[in-house]
Amino acid sequence: MSRSTLFRRATLILASVAVAGALSAAPASAQPLPDAARGIGELQALAADVSPVASNAVNQLLGASVFVPKDVLEFGLTTPQDFMYPSPTLGCGVADEPATVTLASAQAGPNLFPQITAGQLRFQAIPAYVAIPQSSDLSVAWINLNTFQGGIVKLDDRLPIINTPLLSKIVDTGAGTVLATMFGTVSYPGNVNCTVVPTVGTFTS
Repeated sequence: MSRSTLFRRATLILASVAVAGALSAAPASAQPLPDAARGIGELQALAADVSPVASNAVNQLLGASVFVPKDVLEFGLTTPQDFMYPSPTLGCGVADEPATVTLASAQAGPNLFPQITAGQLRFQAIPAYVAIPQSSDLSVAWINLNTFQGGIVKLDDRLPIINTPLLSKIVDTGAGTVLATMFGTVSYPGNVNCTVVPTVGTFTS
């Protein structure tokens, strides 16, 4: 078999596995893919036919976090669930207006990018004010209506290197229906301080 044929077969196998688990929108409760292990085995065999370098590359790929656990592979891809309404945001605006809005959502696991495990929600905010945040105390209060566990967490994830607030946080809410509210302030260069009026939402974790 020619190398070009091997490459095409390997590409098809890898694409089928990746697309099924990582590259297209899917329901919030993604299911394990029963054919994933067989497809990955075929990919390893094809790589062995190409060269030791190809085998090493594939083994590194299979050791990546997106393929954990390796024996019972569970791929996830979910879409963000929006809060009930955009949050009015005071103290900053667009085109000299005194206020704008902040969009808020929560994304359930299992999800690959960003990596969220089952029983977690990633809360995130997207302000309409166009600037890079300097600081934030944006927070989420939540309660799981199935377990009655809850808490208040700051959305304190930060972008590495430049240390900028990402206005997001992954929370171990447990599985169930989660009621949440988002609120707080975000500061921007030029002494601009935005107050995010609470918004509420119900999410499936």
